Amino acid sequence: MKRLQGKTVAILLAAGIAVVALAAGCAKKDVKQEVVATVNGEDIRVAELREALGSPAGVFAVTNVPAEKKKEVLDRLVGGRMLAQEARSRGLDNTPEFQEIFRQNEQGVRINALFRKEIDAKVKLDDDKEVKAEAAKLKEAKSATSDADAMAQASKTVAEARIRKLQEDLVAAAKKETGAAVDQATIDRIGKGESVPDTAVLGTAGDEKVLYGDVKKMLQRFAQGQGPDGARDLMKNPAAIANVVNRELTGKALSAYARKQGIESSDWYKSARQELERNILLNLMADKVVAKDIVVTDKEIEAAYNEHSGEMMQQGKKIPLSAVKEQIRAFLQNEKRRKAFDEYVAEMKKKAKITVNEAVLGKV
Repeated sequence: MKRLQGKTVAILLAAGIAVVALAAGCAKKDVKQEVVATVNGEDIRVAELREALGSPAGVFAVTNVPAEKKKEVLDRLVGGRMLAQEARSRGLDNTPEFQEIFRQNEQGVRINALFRKEIDAKVKLDDDKEVKAEAAKLKEAKSATSDADAMAQASKTVAEARIRKLQEDLVAAAKKETGAAVDQATIDRIGKGESVPDTAVLGTAGDEKVLYGDVKKMLQRFAQGQGPDGARDLMKNPAAIANVVNRELTGKALSAYARKQGIESSDWYKSARQELERNILLNLMADKVVAKDIVVTDKEIEAAYNEHSGEMMQQGKKIPLSAVKEQIRAFLQNEKRRKAFDEYVAEMKKKAKITVNEAVLGKV
């Protein structure tokens, strides 16, 4: 569970593009931008549905995914749109919680937008020789494979390899641009048990810094459930610390690099921002509206424990209820939340204006 400016300009631009297309007579429509569904006037495009089905930036068609699965995922996107719209109507996008969560995740918006921009510009699969060669190899290995299935699998294989390379190149360029560097000497001092203040800088990327105090908090969250000893061990483990510092530096470097590329003025940024906003709104709807009164009682936990007692074994001995009580509580709470959301969305659908373009759905 875990989201229009310049409307007149957009309309004029669209009209201009239409004129150019008619005059040229050979413009090719971008399938990724076709509208597969509309929810109360808000569009869901092919690229978004493809991405939800595992195609980064919607770069390749997911023809190997059954139609029913596509409809199921599209239905979830429709439900998400309705819940986000409802959240906005309740003003949840103007709350301090919304603003703070967005601030904490804005770096990810820039990075997602940058990756999508680069994928869209550089990963082209139409009439691609490498895709055709990969499809031929698949056909040779499995002669029963249809031409369409072979091309779909080949497109996926080639695209994923190119995207991995593209991401590696972007990370390298961003780190070089920002001079990202880890202070391994200070990390080694921590590993030796020396006293290092929380304000110690463990890495830098441009003007951005990674502080030991922030790394400790991240490791503490990671170690939840391992007990205080497990958390202390991680916070003195130089390899674990270096991994966190590297991850944080990579994010900071990519964010700075994206900003320098002017990503915040792009449609990719606008789309990634809207996606984050919807995800935040869905969580706020869960906490404040749909599932705010959901509780799981000790009696329900005990009943679930007894029902699955055969699974509660470790090294031939039954695990005591006290050891798994909170895990069972979390599981039951998630189940209740899911049911509440399904019921809430079902009611909203009765009043919503939803259209699905079956012809476009077939192109996903």
